Formats: sequence, structure tokens, C-alpha cells
Amino acid sequence: MRRIVLLLVSALLAAGCAEYRQISVENVALAGFRFNGTSSATIDLDADVCNPTAHVISIDEVDAVLFREGKEFARFTLEDTPSAPADTCSKVRIPVRASVMDPISIISAGLNLSSWNLDDLVVDGRIVVKSDAGYKKTFRMKKTPVKDILRMIK
Repeated sequence: MRRIVLLLVSALLAAGCAEYRQISVENVALAGFRFNGTSSATIDLDADVCNPTAHVISIDEVDAVLFREGKEFARFTLEDTPSAPADTCSKVRIPVRASVMDPISIISAGLNLSSWNLDDLVVDGRIVVKSDAGYKKTFRMKKTPVKDILRMIK
């Protein structure tokens, strides 16, 4: 889950006009994990973000769905609006809520997540990134294999 979000964050921050391509996202790590009930959790990710631009960049919205074997499995949304200050390198906390759509499917598939076939997992979603100057960009993912996302993130 955290790798999907990290890929989305880095893709969003790197896209756009040429100045925004200078933004880098590195050293993404799991900072915390809190259960909010039996079917949802908050995942806190920390990332080192270098923003050499003259504008504060923030992730305004995340709405992604993880599909397993063609069925909606989990939904990811942003809990807060993380931002990277202008002309600095800083650690940014990214809080993402993961909600399992059918908790019984986890039990029936086996609780050992490492035994799952990554070919069965794809992501559809969108991320909205904006700057304090009014720049706003929406990025969409359509049936992106989780396997490919994991390969892109180290």
C-alpha cells in the first residue's frame, strides 16, 4: 500500500511544467500504522522532499482503488493535505487512509499477504497536486499493475 502511494506522490510532484520536474521525493518510509476499526487503517508515510521551486506544493486529493482479481478490494484516500515548502528540502508526512471494501476477502484469501499473486492486483485512481500560485494538476492511473508500481519504487 505504501509503495502505491509513494509512486503516486513522486509521479505527481515530478510532472507538470519544467520547474516542477526538479522536485524530488526520496527515502520514503513507513512512519506509522494505526487501525481505525476492523476494516480501515491510517498509514503515515515520511518522505524526504526537495522542492527547489518558488511555490509551496501540496497533495490536495488522493482517490485510488486497489482491485484484486477484478473486484474492488481497498480504497485509499488522503487524510490531510501534506505540503512541501518552497525552496527547501524537508521531511513530509503523508497520511493515507486505507479502507478494505470486503474484510472477509482478506480472511478467505489468507492472511499471509506475501503469498498473494501480484498479477491479480491493479490500481485505478487519481491524485490532485496544487501549488500556492494556483497551479493544479490531476494525474490518473488506469488499471496500473501493482507489480509494475513495486518495480519502479526501491
